[in-house]
Amino acid sequence: MKPTNELPSQLPVGLRAIALFEGVKGLLAFGAACGVLSLRHTDLHALADAFLLRHGIDPERHYTRLFIETVAQATHLHAGQIAAVGFAYALIRLVEGFGLWRGKHWAEWFAVISAGLYLPWELWHFARHPRPFNGGIILFNLALLYYLTRLLARQQAQRHHQTTTI
Repeated sequence: MKPTNELPSQLPVGLRAIALFEGVKGLLAFGAACGVLSLRHTDLHALADAFLLRHGIDPERHYTRLFIETVAQATHLHAGQIAAVGFAYALIRLVEGFGLWRGKHWAEWFAVISAGLYLPWELWHFARHPRPFNGGIILFNLALLYYLTRLLARQQAQRHHQTTTI
């Protein structure tokens, strides 16, 4: 074997950015799940009241009362279930981010599928609540899907070209 002085192939900057974004989402989800898990043995109603009072929010206002009632309905079991879902989501995002960062082909497909799965809910939510932020989320996911599918198509064409020239 001859030694080569060529640098290893670089991943596209867009793919690195997506990997970083997914990794950050995974870390944030992990932190949130830890936070929810730490609340399992806490009086959530008293915690919500103390939070609102500390921040000068009147607990007797309509929406504030709805918030407190919703928090009061959350049981310790719910906190454990929410934390478990948060940990699972974090694991998925971290694995996807790692795979994309390492240039794994399966991670690119996984990213296309996971981004595509969110679109129906995002469109439904936008139909009910048409706001610029919701529209921006949809446009971002569409751009992400477009970028990843073009990348996958380019890679498939390169593989096809390599197999036909051999």
